[in-house]
Amino acid sequence: AKIKEKFSFAPEYLYLIGLFIYIAFQFIQGTMILYRLIPGNFAYHMQLLAIFIVIVKAVLFDDHSLKDWSILILLGIVLWSSGSNAVVLDIFYYYIFIVSAKGIDFKKIATLFFITITSGLIITFALAKTGLISGLTYTRPNGAMRYALGTIYPSDLAARCFCLMIVYALIKNFKLCIPEYIGMAATTIWVYVVTDTKVDLILMSLFVIVAIFYKPVVIALKSLTSKKIAIILGGAVSILILISYFYTPENKILLAINNALSGRLYFSKVAFDKYNVTSLGQYIEQRGFGGGTKTILNYFYIDSSYIRVLMMFGAITFIIMVLFLLYLSYSFMNNHAYSLEIILIFIALSALIDQHMWELSFNIIFLATFANLQTFSIRRTDYTL
Repeated sequence: AKIKEKFSFAPEYLYLIGLFIYIAFQFIQGTMILYRLIPGNFAYHMQLLAIFIVIVKAVLFDDHSLKDWSILILLGIVLWSSGSNAVVLDIFYYYIFIVSAKGIDFKKIATLFFITITSGLIITFALAKTGLISGLTYTRPNGAMRYALGTIYPSDLAARCFCLMIVYALIKNFKLCIPEYIGMAATTIWVYVVTDTKVDLILMSLFVIVAIFYKPVVIALKSLTSKKIAIILGGAVSILILISYFYTPENKILLAINNALSGRLYFSKVAFDKYNVTSLGQYIEQRGFGGGTKTILNYFYIDSSYIRVLMMFGAITFIIMVLFLLYLSYSFMNNHAYSLEIILIFIALSALIDQHMWELSFNIIFLATFANLQTFSIRRTDYTL
């Protein structure tokens, strides 16, 4: 108690410092800066330092009952076990940051994320332009050029820009002006021209429309209610898994969906065919294009976050994830935090085709679980029919 009173400023400082270090070095791991300018081991050990800092914050300053700590630790053990089996601990590390975010102003978290990733992209672009790191250029079969601009792959760059756009709107609580709408639309066009990533073009365009019509969208969300939104989210994930499992190129509808999703259904089907779903995860060897322009033999990569969690981290972690998403959606709606609910829906949508759901340098919305959401909660009377 004396420590908490004497150092009342410490929890926020410790958490934000730890979060900054983790996000910054995870961002570096997604660029050509890694190995060329900064050793991979150094980046990883800096992330471990960041995790240690936020654990210290949680242990010294967070108020949890013995029962709550027991549940949190047990859940952590499950996530660590599945991550160890998959040889990817991103979900476990993210979980530590979720738990440690207790009481931290989520707007400060979002602002730190936006400044860190924006600065990181600018530095990366500059390093690629000067030739200190490789810019990486890819060519589609139809001849379309795609540029990574110092990141490891064009679709990663597009995903980062999408995440920055939605976090910017969140920081402003969707109170945007016409120049900002124009800027968001221009960013969407620029990202498509540079990366030729159709899925992010659709997501970003849809988000700009939602931002422009924010108030009617909130009214629509309120009329849907948290229960119906949960059914829609759960249904979308279920449909993705089913069409992936039963995918066959002979089915013209599924083939069209697969082509629209750049082959994602096909590779998800390969994962189901080659590996059984385990209870607590397994290692799945994957070969992607990221980080180089050489032809990849036997290309195989699971892009969908949901399929990745199910196949790599196991059924138990997958069920925990789905329940967590439904709980978070219910919590946001119950607290009238509609701006957060909109961001969560877009993250859930992007995760259908994107692998970055559990990477803190792309997605921070889950940190809102225990954070202070006072800035984003609105009165019931703010939006009425």
